[in-house]
Amino acid sequence: LSLREVSIMIKAKIKQTYIGTDAYVSLENIRDVSVLVSGNAYNPGIYTLSGASNMLHALHSAGGIGDQGSFRNIQLIREGNVIETLDIYDILINGKFDSKTRLRTGDMIFVKPRSNVVTLEGAFKRPSKYELKDDQYLSDAIYYANGLNASADLSNIFLYRSKYIF
Repeated sequence: LSLREVSIMIKAKIKQTYIGTDAYVSLENIRDVSVLVSGNAYNPGIYTLSGASNMLHALHSAGGIGDQGSFRNIQLIREGNVIETLDIYDILINGKFDSKTRLRTGDMIFVKPRSNVVTLEGAFKRPSKYELKDDQYLSDAIYYANGLNASADLSNIFLYRSKYIF
């Protein structure tokens, strides 16, 4: 049971058994968990983490995402099922991290290979390489680059496409 579920159960039993008594439940020790970080992580392997850890803690322990790893598609796999998919752009660009899933022993963090990489160079506020999801457009990449500089020459824009066929 989760701490919240146990707390509710214990409080209900105490209230039922002892009239006028309140119970408070806290957790003193959390056991460690062993998780596998695999795929395109910088240093894949098995890591022992605190039981209060999440996917970011595991990625940090593995040295982060490797050169060919996706920042947009990092999966938490538990018992063969994808429990959660992490998009680092939500954290880095939008400032939101809403993962409430704690890691358990036997979990796997799988960093998929990156795809749909767009390079923005020139008069962007944050020129860099950005990874787009399949349903995103160039305007999304420009948003990630924080838009254009005030000195950008909009009459002098070049778009280069390259498609690799394997």
